[in-house]
Amino acid sequence: MRKRLCMKKVKFFSLLLIITTILSVGLPGCRKPPGPSGLPFEAIHLGNNLFVITKTTAEAKESLHLPFIARFDDPQDIQAGDVMALAFDRLMESFPPQAVIVASEKLSGESKTYPAGFDLAHQLLQIRPEKTCLIDVRTAEEFEAGHVPESINIPVDQINDIVNSIPDQDSTLLLYCRSGRRSATAAKVLQDLGYRVIFDLGGISGYKGDLEKSGLK
Repeated sequence: MRKRLCMKKVKFFSLLLIITTILSVGLPGCRKPPGPSGLPFEAIHLGNNLFVITKTTAEAKESLHLPFIARFDDPQDIQAGDVMALAFDRLMESFPPQAVIVASEKLSGESKTYPAGFDLAHQLLQIRPEKTCLIDVRTAEEFEAGHVPESINIPVDQINDIVNSIPDQDSTLLLYCRSGRRSATAAKVLQDLGYRVIFDLGGISGYKGDLEKSGLK
């Protein structure tokens, strides 16, 4: 009796193991491929393998909006404004930090504007000043009364003129205004004009340093 009971248990667990194996493997064509959500970071490419993190998982320790240089094993067919899902083990200490990419996936979709802070503008102006433009979209009078250092003034109602002053559509544009309303409006216009890397910094109150006045340093 005890022997038959043991045999039944063995058969039951053997059957359970087979079923579990079938479910884990799945039928051909029924398994969903791993999506970009399986990678801990999403980042926008600014050019020359310089990325800025735009989205992280809750477990990721690296800061949102962190700029870093990505080191891939193979050359990547990526342009400024492309977004990738990425995974890397650690950041190497340098400025900007460098990361050896262990997994990546290019994400599809239309370009969009990303919210960010003035700290990102400060870092990018040091890392890539020739391709970075900090733009105050308030009026000329507001700009003269006090603006963030290293910013230029292109009022929102003149934003279409940017094609003359900043013709390179791969430039990184960082916008701010008084409250965030005009910068959002300007960002939408710039997207329609074909600019691919746009960050909206919101209102000037988010800047914690000293403002400059026109003609004064």
